[in-house]
Amino acid sequence: MFAFIADKQARSDLVSKYIVNENDYTSNFTGALRRIINSNSVTGLTASSHLISRKEERQFGCDAVILISANGYFKSTLFECKWPRFSIDKYPWDYEQTCIGLSHFSDQLVRQMSYAPVSAIFEMFFCEFQFNFQPPFMKPEVSSCVWHDDAVQFDLSRKKPFSVWSQSELIFLLEKNSIQVDQVLREVCNCNRGKAITYSGDISAFIQEFSQVASVLHISALSQNA
Repeated sequence: MFAFIADKQARSDLVSKYIVNENDYTSNFTGALRRIINSNSVTGLTASSHLISRKEERQFGCDAVILISANGYFKSTLFECKWPRFSIDKYPWDYEQTCIGLSHFSDQLVRQMSYAPVSAIFEMFFCEFQFNFQPPFMKPEVSSCVWHDDAVQFDLSRKKPFSVWSQSELIFLLEKNSIQVDQVLREVCNCNRGKAITYSGDISAFIQEFSQVASVLHISALSQNA
């Protein structure tokens, strides 16, 4: 619920032009989620943010990590954020990564694969349309998200896999596979996505490990025995 509200608030700011790019949206979304958790949770949830430089993100293929810890376990949820600007016809939201025409987005999907055995990974697409006026393939109140494996399978099914993505190809992917960020986190917390890793003592070492490659939002829950 908190993630849904945070994403809706960030979309509202995007619609009102208070957000200028993907980094700005990501920061606003994770910051809003942190504040909402810390000011509203009655079940013991707390949240903290850990930020790093953009240079390391490019090596990682993701913009941010949501790290959830509880009862001596943690799970990592990685995501890449995109603003395809569907309000602009044929907007080039993707581009050639190399001289041979490799797609930047496809390259990010490939780099994300090394984390897939442990982490839950999804792609997050922002919507700048006024509420109730978004295209039918976009979510009515929040961003449209796609699981990493669904995006990879669609990429491989394209006539030219790993080539630059068009708006029409992304539209088709969203029509078939989009979900909301609250659904993403529900799947993670219900252990349907990602792998739970045990830890003892302070989890800061694990946060620091992730903070070398992406911005981290750490959400901590009290032990059931507390």
